[in-house]
Amino acid sequence: MMGHEVTFEFLGQSFTFRSQLPEEEIKEVLNYLEGKKREIETLKKVPTYKLAIWMLMQVAYDYVKTKREKEVLENKLKAQLAKLEEFLKNNSMASGARE
Repeated sequence: MMGHEVTFEFLGQSFTFRSQLPEEEIKEVLNYLEGKKREIETLKKVPTYKLAIWMLMQVAYDYVKTKREKEVLENKLKAQLAKLEEFLKNNSMASGARE
């Protein structure tokens, strides 16, 4: 699979790369980056490289925040599964004792 070319404009620069990701995923990533770009466009007087670094920090922050939220949800799910397993084990023993 060769992939396809993707072109992205950022702060007046055009970037082209090849990707094997599905087009829907690429569009989602580019839309996310476009949203981040719009957030920083209000800082026009800041040099382009500083805007790029600021955007990189924002994306990294979003990643860390999402990763942390995922870990919290996984821990909650594991705790709920453990409670369910305990309940099923106790319920199974109780119904088995009645027979």
